[in-house]
Amino acid sequence: VEAEETSGLVTRIETLITPEHLKSRYLKGIDITDYTTDELKDEIMMAINEIELLSGLTVNPVKFNERVPYDANLYKNFLHWKMNHKPIQSVDLFAVESSNGQNIYKLPADWIEMGFAHKGQINLLPILTVFGTSGTIATSAPDGALIFLQSLSNYKWLPAFWTIKYTAGICKEEGKMPVVMNQVIGMTAAIEILSAKQNQIVHTSQSLSQDSISQSSGGAGTQTYQPRIEALEAKRDKLLARIKSIYHSKYFLTNI
Repeated sequence: VEAEETSGLVTRIETLITPEHLKSRYLKGIDITDYTTDELKDEIMMAINEIELLSGLTVNPVKFNERVPYDANLYKNFLHWKMNHKPIQSVDLFAVESSNGQNIYKLPADWIEMGFAHKGQINLLPILTVFGTSGTIATSAPDGALIFLQSLSNYKWLPAFWTIKYTAGICKEEGKMPVVMNQVIGMTAAIEILSAKQNQIVHTSQSLSQDSISQSSGGAGTQTYQPRIEALEAKRDKLLARIKSIYHSKYFLTNI
C-alpha cells in the first residue's frame, strides 16, 4: 500500500475475479454444470460482502458521511482520528456542522494529512501553525479559521461535532482488485460452492450385480470435498489475517 512505483514484472492488480477465474483457479475438476454464470456471479458477490465483514475493510469504493465528536485530547494531537471504514482513498469534506446540518466552517484541504489513510487514520497538519507554544493547532492567525478553532480549547468533549465525507475502498481503479484480495474472495466463494456440491452426494457407496457379475464403488458421501474445503479455509484465513495486519484492522484501539 506504500509502493510508489513497481517494475510491472509481477501482476499485483487485476480485474475483479470472474466466474471463469473462479472455475479455473479453485474449482478445476469439479462438476459445476448445475451452476449458471449468474449464479457464480452471485456467489462472488456474497463472498465480497462476507470478506468485508470479516476483514473490516471496504472492498469496492464507497462514499461515507461520518459524524465525529470533538475530543480535546485528539484535537491537541492534530485531530488524530480513526475512521470507521478503511482504507481511505480520498477525503471530500472535513467541516464543522451543526445538528441541523448547517455547514459552519469547512477546513482547508491543504491541512488534511493522508499519509496514514490506508490505516483509516486522518490528521490535520496546518504546517504554518504547528510550531506554536500552546500545544494546540491554532497558535497564530494566518487563516480566519484559527480564531474559531482556538475557542474550542475550553471544551473537553462535544458530540457529533465534525462531519467527514470520504471515499474508502481497496483499489482506486474501478473494477480492479489486488491479486491477494481476489484470492481471498475466490476461495470464500469456492468454499460455499463445494459445501453445496458435497451435500448433493447422498450415498457413500453403490453396487450393481447381474448374472454373477457385480460392481461396487464407495466414496466419502457428504464429506467428499471436505479436505479441499478445509485446505481453502486454512489458506483463506492465513491470507486474511495478513491483509488485516497491513491495513491495521486486526485490533481495535481507542483513547481514554
